Amino acid sequence: MIKTTYLLFTLLCSISIFGQTTITTTITPQHQEIYGSKISIIAPKEFAIATSFLGFQQAETNSSVLIMDIPGPFAEVSKGLTKENLLKQGVQVETIESVILNGVPGVLITAEQTAYDVVFRKYSLAFGTDKESILINGIAPKGNLELEQAVKDALLSTVYHADKVLTPLDSVDFEISTEGTDFVFAKSMSNMLVYNRDGKIPSETDDKASLVVAKAFSKVEIADKKEFATNRIKMLPVQITKINAVVPIVVHGLSGYEITAEGVDRKTGKKEQAYQVMLFVDKSYYILFGSSEADFENNLRLFKKLIRTFKLK
Repeated sequence: MIKTTYLLFTLLCSISIFGQTTITTTITPQHQEIYGSKISIIAPKEFAIATSFLGFQQAETNSSVLIMDIPGPFAEVSKGLTKENLLKQGVQVETIESVILNGVPGVLITAEQTAYDVVFRKYSLAFGTDKESILINGIAPKGNLELEQAVKDALLSTVYHADKVLTPLDSVDFEISTEGTDFVFAKSMSNMLVYNRDGKIPSETDDKASLVVAKAFSKVEIADKKEFATNRIKMLPVQITKINAVVPIVVHGLSGYEITAEGVDRKTGKKEQAYQVMLFVDKSYYILFGSSEADFENNLRLFKKLIRTFKLK
């Protein structure tokens, strides 16, 4: 679970808890149901539905409201919400409140973070049950008080549909086929799908083989795609010790780079195989990452077979 969640984000955090605030929300005509999630929310004025993540965005100000599904019960996830974790991401916490959202426990964090030489006000609402956790991040340029408040108000309008049954494969704009393999769908998290042999997170098979398929959350200017892909694999949970090959690849009309590498798990030190394909489209990209702790040759063949079924819907 920890490794898979790390691929998407390091979770947010806090310094201390001040009291407890009760948030009571009900569905209104202004609420919009976020397809692929259990959340309905009132979008800030002049925000559009995001195209690369679950939520809303205002492109001209780089403001956004982003919804993430985090694997694991909130009681466990909340233990990872530490000041140290947040500081590693360059986020400065100002306050944190313990909240109850329509009977569901959570925390509301107020912070700031610098990105692209711009200081952003950042609000994070994290909550959940004994089965799942939700994280909603809202950002706006610091100093634009009206926009800051609009983003915060959006988070505070959240309605959580706990009993809603999701069809996780419908929440992304891509697909792969596991036909003819022993891999199965395991988990959906925001723009990411996870596949492995037992459908469990984390996998309990001997080789821990898994494939993560994800879409980038934001647009990015990439001058050197090969260099970008090579640097990206070095940021993953597998600490790369040797890159064996970096070669161009085209999959269903999308071009990019295929990387095979060797490494060790950053936490356990166990030897791992790493396989990454990054495919580029417009100013965004898709990343497909396979890893295993054993049976490297067979798993590499499997990863390559799965990757070549990737296509946009």
